[in-house]
Amino acid sequence: MIAKSSSEKEIEFHPDAMERFERAVKVVAKSPPQHRVTKKTATKKRRTKKKPGK
Repeated sequence: MIAKSSSEKEIEFHPDAMERFERAVKVVAKSPPQHRVTKKTATKKRRTKKKPGK
């Protein structure tokens, strides 16, 4: 367990903090998934073998 230091202060919350938190959770829960967009890599050109004699 972690012991609390005597210099640690109590955190004060705004009166509407829990309401705001619950509203934010509902908004995130209703939103569609946010998938990462893959980076487009440069397409490599296929090297063709040179024909002998050219």
